[in-house]
Amino acid sequence: MLNRDAPIFAILTLLSIGLSWNGYTAEIQFVDVTEEAGIHFIHAGGIDHRVVPALVGSGAAWRDYDNNGTLDLYIVNSTAVRPEPGAILPKNVLYRNNGDGTFTDVTETAGVGDTGWGMGCAFADYDNDGDADLYVTNYKANVFYLNRGDGTFKRFTSGAGGIGHTGFGAGIAWGDYDADGYLELYVGNYIEYTKVPQGDEVFFPYDFFGQANILYLNKGDGGFADVTDASKVNGGFHLTLGVAAADYDADGDLDIYLANDTDQNILYRNDGEMTFMNTNQPDARSRTGDIRSGMGIAWGDYDNDGALDLFVTNWLDENNVLYRNNGDGTFTDVSAQSGVFESGLGKTCWGTVFFDMDNDTDLDLFFSAGHIDPASWEPHGQPDVLLRNNGDGTFTDISEQAGLRQFESPGVGRGVAAADYDADGDLDLLIVNSGEKPRLLRNDSGNKQNWIHIRTVGVESNRDGIGARIKIITGDIHQIREVAAGSSYLSQNSPEVEFGLANYNKVDKIIIQWPSGIVQTLNNIAVNQKLVVTEKTE
Repeated sequence: MLNRDAPIFAILTLLSIGLSWNGYTAEIQFVDVTEEAGIHFIHAGGIDHRVVPALVGSGAAWRDYDNNGTLDLYIVNSTAVRPEPGAILPKNVLYRNNGDGTFTDVTETAGVGDTGWGMGCAFADYDNDGDADLYVTNYKANVFYLNRGDGTFKRFTSGAGGIGHTGFGAGIAWGDYDADGYLELYVGNYIEYTKVPQGDEVFFPYDFFGQANILYLNKGDGGFADVTDASKVNGGFHLTLGVAAADYDADGDLDIYLANDTDQNILYRNDGEMTFMNTNQPDARSRTGDIRSGMGIAWGDYDNDGALDLFVTNWLDENNVLYRNNGDGTFTDVSAQSGVFESGLGKTCWGTVFFDMDNDTDLDLFFSAGHIDPASWEPHGQPDVLLRNNGDGTFTDISEQAGLRQFESPGVGRGVAAADYDADGDLDLLIVNSGEKPRLLRNDSGNKQNWIHIRTVGVESNRDGIGARIKIITGDIHQIREVAAGSSYLSQNSPEVEFGLANYNKVDKIIIQWPSGIVQTLNNIAVNQKLVVTEKTE
C-alpha cells in the first residue's frame, strides 16, 4: 500500500500582531475573505487522498488576463477517481476581479475549465501580443491556452509544436532563457505513475521512478521545439515538484532551480547559449543540492545585499533550508543562524513566498504546513508559519502570536501565491487546499508604510519583461527584485514587483536591467503607486 506522510494545511483565518521598527508600530492582520470575495472553488482531492495526483496538487496563478487593470485568479483542480456516469467533472476555475474586492467565475465564458488531474499553472505572453496566455500541468496531457484578447482563450496544445507534454507535469517556469525576446517554457515532471512498483509494501514516493523534465524553445513563429537534451537540463529523472527561475549569479541570463522529492535538488546555471550546467558537479558546486524532499521554492534578497537568496520547503522529517547567496556562485546554508531552521521542524511544508508583508523594506517569509497520518490517512492539521524579517539577517517566528493554529477540520495546503489583488498597497495571500476551499487572506494593515509596485512591459525584451532585474534606491537602502512567471509550489505570484519603502516619501532611483541587456534608469519617483515601465530602446 502507499505509505508516506503527506501535508495538510492548518487553515488561517486571522493573523494579528504588533510589529515595531524605528519607533513605528503597526498591527499586521490577515483576514480570511474567501467567502465574501465570491471564491467558491472546491478542490476535488478530498475524494481520496491516496490518489497521488490529488495528494500532491495543486496551485494557483495571479494575472490580469483581460487587461482591465485588476489581477484575476486561476486555480487548478483535480478530477474524480471514478466519476458516476453523466456526472459533472471537477474543473479548473478562472475568477475575474471585479475591482471591488469580489470575483466572478468566468471559467465557461473564457474556456479554460480543464477537467484533468491538475497540478500547476502559470500565465505568460508567449507570443508578445499584449495578453497573457496560460499553461497548465497535469498528470497525463498538459494544456496550453492561447489568449484571444477578447476575454476568451483557445485550447492550443497541439498547434504549439507539441507543447502539451504527456507525463506527470508539476512546476513551471517561463523565461527567455536564450534572450531572443521570446519566452521559453520549462516544465518539471514528477513520478512515472504508469510504472507502479511491485511488492508487498510500496513506499511513496521512495520506490517510484522519476520522469525527465522538458524545456520548450519558443521559435517565435507560434510554435515550440523540445530542446531538453541539447540544453542538458532534463533533471536527471528525479522527482521534480518545484521549479523556479532566477538570475542567481547576476550575469544577465535566467538560471533554473529544481526542488526534487527524495532526490538531490538541482541548480542549473545558464551559460547564455541555451545550455545549462548542473551546479552539483564538483567544478561548479553551488552547495544547493541537498537530498531531502523538496517541495516549494522562493527566490528573494532577504538581506538586501544585492544577491538573490533561496528558500526551499521540505517534508516532515527534514527542516526547510535558507541558502544565503555568497555572490560568487556559491550559497551558504544559514537556516539555523537565521532562525528559519526550527520553524519548519515537525512540519511538512509546501507553498512559500518571500514578501514584504509590512512594507518595511525587508522580505518576510510565509509557508504552509501539515501532514496526513501514513497509517490511517487521516489529516492532522499543523500551523502555518509566518516569519518576520528582523532586518539583521535573522527571522522571528511570529506564527503563535499571529494566531496560526489547528482547526477541527483543516485542509491540505498546497500552492501559495501572493498579490495585491485589492490594489491597496499591501500583499495578500491565496492558499490552495487539497480537497477543500482555498483561503484568500487579505492583508488589512501592511499599507501603513509607503510602497511602490512596478509592472514591466518589454519591447526588445519579451513583452512581460520576465527576467528583468529591478533595483530601487531609497536613501541608503538598496532593494532588488526580479520579474518571474512560476515559483512557490505549482503557482505564480503577481507579475508586478512590489517594494516596501518604510517612511521614505520618494524613490530616489529605479534601475531596470532588461533581458535584452538594456539598462533603464528612472529618478525621483513618487511613492504609493503602481508604475508601468515600458522598455526604452533609444
